[in-house]
Amino acid sequence: MKKRTAQKLNFKGLTTFKLLGVVLLAGSLLSVWPGCKDGSTGSASAPNRDGRVRPVALEALPLKASRHAMINPLTAEVWKNAQWFKLAKARSSRITGAHTKIAAVFTPADLYIAIVATGPYQTVGKVPTDQLWRQDCSEIWLDTSRKQNGTNFFELVVSPTGRTHGVWHRSSTAPTPTSSGAPDLNHPYGLIPWNIQGLRVKIGTGSWRGRNAATAVVKIPIAGLPKPLRFISKSGGRFRVNVLRYIWRASPGGRRRLVQYSLFPVPPEAQAFAPYLMGRLALISSSDANLALRR
Repeated sequence: MKKRTAQKLNFKGLTTFKLLGVVLLAGSLLSVWPGCKDGSTGSASAPNRDGRVRPVALEALPLKASRHAMINPLTAEVWKNAQWFKLAKARSSRITGAHTKIAAVFTPADLYIAIVATGPYQTVGKVPTDQLWRQDCSEIWLDTSRKQNGTNFFELVVSPTGRTHGVWHRSSTAPTPTSSGAPDLNHPYGLIPWNIQGLRVKIGTGSWRGRNAATAVVKIPIAGLPKPLRFISKSGGRFRVNVLRYIWRASPGGRRRLVQYSLFPVPPEAQAFAPYLMGRLALISSSDANLALRR
């Protein structure tokens, strides 16, 4: 694994949060928040195979042979049998024909997440890796730590061309909302760029809902995550997750506007400050798989 020390930066505003933060932690982490809000509960409906609703928990089915996962999810049998969930827009703005669904499977060594997206999904010329989030992209957020309280979590940006950028988010105290319930945009945290050894992305195309679709399957090796986030991938495991889609569009005055779609509801661009709003990732057993597929 290769990592670089993050620079010490100052927070200046929501729209640039991914470049900003304060590097802390010369020693061990200490959480001062006794619990964290579970964003996976509430009024969310049960999942369905057509990907029409968001889940109470993103259920990853077990996979015996990993070679069957890195195939176009619109045609591969393993993905046809998976549980698909649709991302919903995070605010009132909308882009016509933009639909996104995701599914997950796992092996003892790896977590696989498939993404299918229709509508505008533009690529812009070569941009620095740490700027991928400023273009149309998908993001996978994971908290697979022991505490799962937001002091350690991972962000993986995936571009439509398959380029990736990983960042380890680290804080000495668990992020909490303000008294109004909004994310605390002044909560300090460290950003540590992190290359996951063995990470792979398979890009493809196809058709979904009668539209051209872009697909991606992301293989995340568990052992390649930062040490606090490594876990034993086995049935019964429950972790925190969110998947986002960013679509950037021009607006009056030459400024750009972000339309964000989320698996679990979170304010636009605020996931880094509100890891407690991630939903649940449940690794279900083979015996539960058939029941899940009938729901």
